[in-house]
Amino acid sequence: MKTQKINKNLVQKGFVKSIETYRKYAIVQEAIACRLINELSNLSKGKFSKVLEIGCGPAVLTEKFFRNFDMEQYIANDIVNEYSDVLHGIDPKIQFMSGDIESMNLPDSLDLIISSSTFQWLNDLELFLDHVFDALNPDSYLVFSSFGPDNYREIRDIAGKGLDYLSFAHHERLLSKQFEIMWSDKETITRYFSSPRGVLQHMKQTGVNGIPGKAWKKSDLNDFVENYQDIFGTELGVPLTYQPIYFIVKPKK
Repeated sequence: MKTQKINKNLVQKGFVKSIETYRKYAIVQEAIACRLINELSNLSKGKFSKVLEIGCGPAVLTEKFFRNFDMEQYIANDIVNEYSDVLHGIDPKIQFMSGDIESMNLPDSLDLIISSSTFQWLNDLELFLDHVFDALNPDSYLVFSSFGPDNYREIRDIAGKGLDYLSFAHHERLLSKQFEIMWSDKETITRYFSSPRGVLQHMKQTGVNGIPGKAWKKSDLNDFVENYQDIFGTELGVPLTYQPIYFIVKPKK
């Protein structure tokens, strides 16, 4: 499987800068987290012994989980250490696990691993799924959302660069090796902004400025804005496409 080389330091810095703005502007990510919780509620017993959340961020998914489920132990991971205070404000019993999850040993004997809008940042999903399988108990769940190839397609079309998003079918193939797919779905969500600069500001407000690529000169930015408006401009404004994909799976143990 092809892997990608994401600069995790840039990713971390981008999300640190968005700590004060993420919850206000991450409307799509909020809806994605709601959908994951709703679908898990339809399948699960409602109580878990040991939970790991990957890429918890400023607790968008965490808050919803605590409102809907009971758990004995909750471990929340993120590459941004500054999120620890937010999590402890939800429940002081939450154990914060700071760092890049691909470079860490996962806790063992888990009966749930859950993650929202994070797996697209992994360099090697296939290898990581091996670690997930080993960390999960029998009769446990892996619940996650990521994004498909049409995510931020306008940015890629104009700038010629972006994350190497894996397709829905690719995720299915990787998962089916060791997991039984209990539920999955994909959708396309389009948001409109008054200008291309508004799109870039929105991305910055939600932490997404760690995308691979060189820093732009002023002329590059002006060209981007002009091309974006010319190609994608509508009466509603300029669009930005999200393509969330969802999976709830159980390990074949």
